[in-house]
Amino acid sequence: MTSEREKRRIAREGAQKLKNQAGWDTSKFKAKDPMEKLQELVAKEAAEGMAKAGEECEDCRKTREELNDETALCQTHLAKAMGF
Repeated sequence: MTSEREKRRIAREGAQKLKNQAGWDTSKFKAKDPMEKLQELVAKEAAEGMAKAGEECEDCRKTREELNDETALCQTHLAKAMGF
């Protein structure tokens, strides 16, 4: 029967072997700060909302045509997208 101490040693050695493998990056598996994750989701939602609003806005369509830029927004929607 294996002792708890021996089990921990085996687990540590196995983890170290994984870390030593090429391409293994433990930082990819770290959980993000919940507030940071929430801020990212809010920003993503706002960007998607502005894109949808820009598709429906006549001023945005004119701005896109004038600038020949499919991502352009009118002054109002650009200000909202920037948080003003």
